[in-house]
Amino acid sequence: MNIKLPLSLFGAALLASGVGACAFDEAGVTDQPEVEARLHGRVFLDLAPTSHVGVVATDADGEVMPYVEPQVVGGRAVLRTTDDGWLLVEDLEVQLADVRIPPGELGPDAVDLTDVELRLGTQLAAEPYYSGDGRAAWGAGDADLLLDWSLVTSEDGGAWPLATQKMGAMDFTVAVVLDDDGNLSAQVDTGRSGEVHRLNGLVTFSDLSVAVDAVTPTVD
Repeated sequence: MNIKLPLSLFGAALLASGVGACAFDEAGVTDQPEVEARLHGRVFLDLAPTSHVGVVATDADGEVMPYVEPQVVGGRAVLRTTDDGWLLVEDLEVQLADVRIPPGELGPDAVDLTDVELRLGTQLAAEPYYSGDGRAAWGAGDADLLLDWSLVTSEDGGAWPLATQKMGAMDFTVAVVLDDDGNLSAQVDTGRSGEVHRLNGLVTFSDLSVAVDAVTPTVD
């Protein structure tokens, strides 16, 4: 199965800039790009409703488990630039909706999972490239991706945290744009075709795609 990731800001910024991967213009100007300056103080962005996670889950018999399809319900991204020129995604939390596995799939009773979240196990560091106007940055790097979840143990919502699952090192693209109103938006994408993780021989995850849109929080 081929994964189709949406066109990321990485590619969009590259096409829009029409220049190579360089922060300097032809005159040799080395002024700090505006988006880099904004990120130098660390920014906290909320995940937008357009964020998406796709994965195929199959049981021990190889049958697809459609009810395990994740839905993004919240989360955040924390980004900053460093004194030595790196673009960092220090934290990425992708909160997913609760999952109910019907009776007979993993046991005689239904299995309810809550507090489901994908997050970075290591920070993502990318060497950034800047658009000619200094308002967009993009780069690529790798980081570990982790899955946290809890098992619902009672009807009143009590839950037992399960062992964190390491989905493995993933290749990411990250892009940040500063708009005319001074708001920042970022996109963090990753994906892998084929088997990604096997859980105790009961559930196999494959064809994982993550496309995160993060935006400046709205102030009420």
